Amino acid sequence: MKAGLAEIAKALLGAQRVVVLSHINPDPDAHGSSSALALALKSLGKTVALVNESGLSQRFAWIPGVKDLVTSVPSGNWDVMVCCDCGDAKRVGDKIKDVVLAHPLVINIDHHASNDNFGRHNLVVATASSTCEVILELLDVLGVTLSKDIATCIYTGISSDTGSFRYSSTSAGVFAAAKRVVEAGADPFSVAQNLYARNSLAALKLQSEALGQLKLELQGRVAVTKVTYGMLKTSGADKEDADVMVDVIRDIEGVQVALLLKEDSGFWRVSLRSRVAQVDVAEVAAEFGGGGHKAAAGLRWRKGVEDLMPQLLAEIEKRLALVR
Repeated sequence: MKAGLAEIAKALLGAQRVVVLSHINPDPDAHGSSSALALALKSLGKTVALVNESGLSQRFAWIPGVKDLVTSVPSGNWDVMVCCDCGDAKRVGDKIKDVVLAHPLVINIDHHASNDNFGRHNLVVATASSTCEVILELLDVLGVTLSKDIATCIYTGISSDTGSFRYSSTSAGVFAAAKRVVEAGADPFSVAQNLYARNSLAALKLQSEALGQLKLELQGRVAVTKVTYGMLKTSGADKEDADVMVDVIRDIEGVQVALLLKEDSGFWRVSLRSRVAQVDVAEVAAEFGGGGHKAAAGLRWRKGVEDLMPQLLAEIEKRLALVR
């Protein structure tokens, strides 16, 4: 059922032991929102377990609170489980999913329009720039004073999910939220350096290889590239280094949709980005079991990409036909 801020705050204030989770392969909004909530609940005297099945990437080890993260739900009786930035229960990971679904009190806090409201209480604000923006509103209702660490977590998620305030999700409300957390101690320069200015040589080599794979489809309006295990091995990069590629190719002049295919264990992870309102990539991803936002979405594909690409391009072409 859908829930308001007051109802969720009441459930959290009435709990003593809380598990806070975020989605697998966490991005800065997943880490930022879950860590901000965990730190806030600890400040209220709660016992908190911060959990992510994928664990902590060293790329994001600077985000306050993430070093407390564990990869499975600790044993014991937990009053509440809170899922942050998860569009559906599967996003917490195959090993943790059943534990979450079996719990009687799951709170789902998110900003993805494709969220399936899997919690007992669901706070899904599709108009929010990020889950961190939603968490900031919740902390106000909880009566939490923003510490520098909590503010840094929230600013990190907002900055990342707005593309450093470049995406269409950026609004006056986003700037107001950013102002609040900066006044509470978040350092925009430090966050920007950590998010956008830490490319390793291996990452740049991977980008070079991925750009060498670049193809333009549908009269140059769709850019496609892929990253394979072989490319990761030869460049010395890791999977997280591949993620920026979809944004790099989206920004090619004339490109309206970008696709990045990343080889994973037994499947392909596909990231989709759109620069035009007529192409809702969340709708495209949903056709293949994925989801996300209108301008940024993803899916997992367990067959060969040669089977996927014609179908994917056909779905995109239908929507590009509406672009004038």
